[in-house]
Order: sequence, then C-alpha cells, then structure tokens
Amino acid sequence: MAGGVVYFLMLVLITLANVDAFGVRPTVSSSKVRSISSPAASSLSMVFGPNIAAEMEKKKNPKKYESTIQNLMKQNKLTRQQAEKRYGEFLADPDGFALRAAAQERKEKGYKDWKEQAIAKSDDPEATRKRIEEFQKKSTLKATAMITIFGSAAMYYSSINQFVPPTH
Repeated sequence: MAGGVVYFLMLVLITLANVDAFGVRPTVSSSKVRSISSPAASSLSMVFGPNIAAEMEKKKNPKKYESTIQNLMKQNKLTRQQAEKRYGEFLADPDGFALRAAAQERKEKGYKDWKEQAIAKSDDPEATRKRIEEFQKKSTLKATAMITIFGSAAMYYSSINQFVPPTH
C-alpha cells in the first residue's frame, strides 16, 4: 500500500514539474502545435466537432452567427465555407483555437517563442522582459518547494509505513 502511495505521489510530482505556469505545456513541432487543448475541450470535441458547434450556434442565434461569418469573410478575405469552418473550430475549442493562431503568428513573424513575441509586441519591452523573468523565477521556486515538500512527505510516509507483503 505504502509503495503504491509513494509511486502515485512521485507521478503527481513529475506531472506538476512538467506543467508550466499557465497549466499547459504545448509541444511545438515545425508544422503545427499539438497537445494544447484543455481536458474539457478535448472531451467536448469527442462529442461534437466544429461543424456541429457551428450549426448549434446558427440555430441558437442566427443574426449573431451571420454577422460573425460576414465579418470573418471581410476581415480575413475568406470564402463563406472557410469562414464557417474557422468559426466552428473556434466554437468547438476556443482555447486550442487561440493557441494554434498564436503559434501560427509566431511562425509567420519568425519569433522563437511566446516570450520573444510578447516582448516584441510590448510598449515597454524591457519592463515586459523583467516581469516575465520575475514571474518565471517565482514559479520555479514555488514548484521546487512543492516538489521538495511532497517528495519529503512521501519518503517519510514510506519510511514509517514499511510495506510488508502478505503471507499465505
């Protein structure tokens, strides 16, 4: 029992160590961003996809839907079918849609990562760089402290509750 608890706690700690400050660590390849949807959005997309999401929105609020499609067509120079597809993708997974769009923009403009993009777009780049660095330092210290505390607690628990295999 204690051994299982220790392994579970270590798994939790490893998982926590692999999550960045925003709760998501996207895997970026040269072609696209993967693994960026929230768990809720992933589950939801299993139930219905972009086409169904767009149809539901169209039935719920036809005027707003039509206005949105017309704006997308005008602003992004899209066909109606492309605009509907894009809006449906947004409705089905807004977080993933935003992350994919940001990754695409970074790729198009040649930014190395999100930090470089945020600093470049900022009105005060030096202050933005400093805020990001301070935030990352604090987050790293907090994560290290939590891992140390939980790791120590797990080791202590396993030392006082030795696993004794049952005898037959």
